[in-house]
Amino acid sequence: MDLDALGFIAFTHASNENRQGVGPLAPLIGIASPKKYLEGNTVDQFFYVSSGYVDGIARAGGTPFILPLMTIPDAPYRRMVEALDGIILTGGEDTAPHLYGEAPQHGLGEVAYERDLAELALIRLAVELKKPILGICRGMQILNVALGGTLIQDIPRQVPGSYQHAQKGSKQYGTHTVQLKPGFLASAFGQTEVFVNSSHHQAVKDPAPGFTVTGRAGDGVIEAIESENGLMFGVQWHPERMWGHDGTMQKLAAAFVDLAARKQLNNR
Repeated sequence: MDLDALGFIAFTHASNENRQGVGPLAPLIGIASPKKYLEGNTVDQFFYVSSGYVDGIARAGGTPFILPLMTIPDAPYRRMVEALDGIILTGGEDTAPHLYGEAPQHGLGEVAYERDLAELALIRLAVELKKPILGICRGMQILNVALGGTLIQDIPRQVPGSYQHAQKGSKQYGTHTVQLKPGFLASAFGQTEVFVNSSHHQAVKDPAPGFTVTGRAGDGVIEAIESENGLMFGVQWHPERMWGHDGTMQKLAAAFVDLAARKQLNNR
């Protein structure tokens, strides 16, 4: 077993023991962390995640945990998911198209298949254990695929008249609006239109069974989905890049932490 995983389990096990008989603690939010080689090092892979996710969850009153997306056999995901109160699926590479029944099309980017497999296992466990999930950019896409949905492989080639969704520069600031239907996200933001950034070339095509499209850009591209059971949500933009300076976007982190806290209380 990975030593980092052992440390995570030991720490969270102690934290969970301390919850018994006392008031609620700040909910533990696992932030999915893929691994990669750093420049100049082709021997060691490192788990990594943007500090925006971590800082935003902490600012919203949650306790962030780096959740390693391990590719070893028998990775202890169940123990990890059991210890958490919520999970954020982060941005990154494209999802392998055969996972949603398609052959690769022109415009498909770099695929991270081992990461796909790790996140599929993580998502299915979270669904089984009824843990809240927030998928961000790729995170929304892999959440949709894991539960039976499909993706647009390349927006410029497949959506005539689409916006430039791969924003050029100033990626921590908004570039287009998203119209929201009533649901968790609209309630979290307190409004039905939000100004978002954009760093993607793929998008949800067919939402998974049990999911509803609750946000679209003006060009029709799906920008938000929500599960009918009120536990899983996806946004196609990168709110974590905006959480540090945009009070509207920070409301999403706060709402997700609040949901995880309420689930924590219900499970006591």
